[in-house]
Amino acid sequence: MQRISFLFLVFAISFFPILAEEKPTPPGPPKEGYYIITYKNYGINLEINVNGYDVRDGSSNEDSSGQADINYWILPEKNKIKIRLTERKGKQKENTGLSKEAEVKLFIGQKGQFPDEGILLEHFQWPTSTKDRLGEWTEIEMNTPFVPPSQLWKQAETITLSKEKESSIRTFAKEFTTTLNSKDAKQILTWIQFRAQDTSEVRYYPYVEADELKSVSGMTKAIGSSWKLETKDIRFSLICNNQIVSVTNKKGEPIIASKKGAAIPLYLSWIGGKWVIVR
Repeated sequence: MQRISFLFLVFAISFFPILAEEKPTPPGPPKEGYYIITYKNYGINLEINVNGYDVRDGSSNEDSSGQADINYWILPEKNKIKIRLTERKGKQKENTGLSKEAEVKLFIGQKGQFPDEGILLEHFQWPTSTKDRLGEWTEIEMNTPFVPPSQLWKQAETITLSKEKESSIRTFAKEFTTTLNSKDAKQILTWIQFRAQDTSEVRYYPYVEADELKSVSGMTKAIGSSWKLETKDIRFSLICNNQIVSVTNKKGEPIIASKKGAAIPLYLSWIGGKWVIVR
């Protein structure tokens, strides 16, 4: 009996180092969070586009740096970032002695983090890491380990633009502007309710109708009935896998604006046989 106990003890001691050498499994990719793009450009103009949405439109002729939350524009399937660099125009182009460089990063961040504390997914740096020619688009297929929660992509139909569809969008915009000028907060909320609810879901915070109504009421008091609809040179652009249509003027600006400087971007989807404001 003692010999058996001794053999068992020897076996346990010899096996222990094997167990001790096992390393903990590294954490897998995050299952939620915020897709954030950071950017900076010096001496050169920068455009950034995510699934058709303009993060930066390239119209600025100045150096800049910033960040953008793109959770609203992440699709369930393939996601793409497009980047284009162009020469400065006019007098800004004359500053040839200054260095020209640009950088774009995509992070997954968590609540309370600074963007650069998150997980780096994509990194574009010019001219260090890429020699892409100026004026040409660089397309990056994003590595997206999860899709932010959203009902939009499940409900929005694929849009095919036609004269009839564009005409119905004009009518929709006109009726929405009339509703805004009515200053009826409850009616206004019914027009933007899908957007408000889905935005809450995408951003991981609860939708509280009373809070939304309070926010709309505050807007109506500040803006009043000064909303105007631009009806000439309207542009219709399909984005996000043709599930959203962006409605702007020829400059890419919102067609609904107030005399007090406020403006409302119009992003529409075709849901249940009608246009719905979704972003």
